[in-house]
Amino acid sequence: MSNVSKVLSMVNEACVYIPFNGEAMRVDAVVAEDGVFYGTGEESGEQYSVELTEVDLDNDLFYKMVLMEIPA
Repeated sequence: MSNVSKVLSMVNEACVYIPFNGEAMRVDAVVAEDGVFYGTGEESGEQYSVELTEVDLDNDLFYKMVLMEIPA
């Protein structure tokens, strides 16, 4: 599996992307045909466009939401 395929697989499930030494951003949309995804900075509110080829799988982070169980 190529790096772009791995990134695409991860970003399709992610709700937050954090580039190494960069601002965390909410993942808003993925446009696989164009090789890009869009996000909104968590602190600045700035709109980001990230090329799938720019993602560093060794240092960048992806987070996804997981359903929480209600305690008994």
